[in-house]
Amino acid sequence: MEEDKILHAILLKKAKEAEYTNYEIEQINLQSESLFIRYYLEREAIKIVENTNIEEEVLKKIYEENQTLYKYPEKVKIDTIFVKDLEKAEEILKEVNLENFNELKEKNDEKGKDAKDSTDEFLFVTEIHPAIAEEVLQESEKNVIIKKAIPVQEGFHIVYLKDVEEARQAIFDEAKEAILADVKRNIFGQVYNQLIQDIANETIKLEEPTKNEESKSTKVGSKE
Repeated sequence: MEEDKILHAILLKKAKEAEYTNYEIEQINLQSESLFIRYYLEREAIKIVENTNIEEEVLKKIYEENQTLYKYPEKVKIDTIFVKDLEKAEEILKEVNLENFNELKEKNDEKGKDAKDSTDEFLFVTEIHPAIAEEVLQESEKNVIIKKAIPVQEGFHIVYLKDVEEARQAIFDEAKEAILADVKRNIFGQVYNQLIQDIANETIKLEEPTKNEESKSTKVGSKE
């Protein structure tokens, strides 16, 4: 974090020391102003959203009308042997079974030290590597070795699919936080746009008296 601050200061100093055309300065100012405006509007919108009371009955109604949207994806419990060479992976596949998996993993696994330790916890399929997830989802059984060297960018995984939890419907209490976040996001968008509209309307109202005064002044002048 401290290194980031130092680098930021160095880059900022370089940027300030550079020479810019009038057009470039104008563009920089416009971007700064746009960022400032957006920050202000977002800050004000967040304040309003956080002070908005969203009844639980509203959340329940949304849940009841959209239950199919609130599901827990399939969960799996896996362990893998990772090697960088395909030939080595294929040799391990010929030998590996449920009884000797841990032994072969200890001997051959090329993952980093921290990654080698198996947590033995269920993971959503969305949390694991897409290539591994694809193979796991095609497997019809559990407590099996997937007989394929699964390619990833750095090498190959031999996967032991220990257990599977089927996808299921989330109950209201489980979905409540996600529903609330969706509602707040929608309110934020509405409030953000309404703030812009309100400020625009205020500007119009401020300009109207000026126009009326100009009109009166013209009439007085014509009488003279």
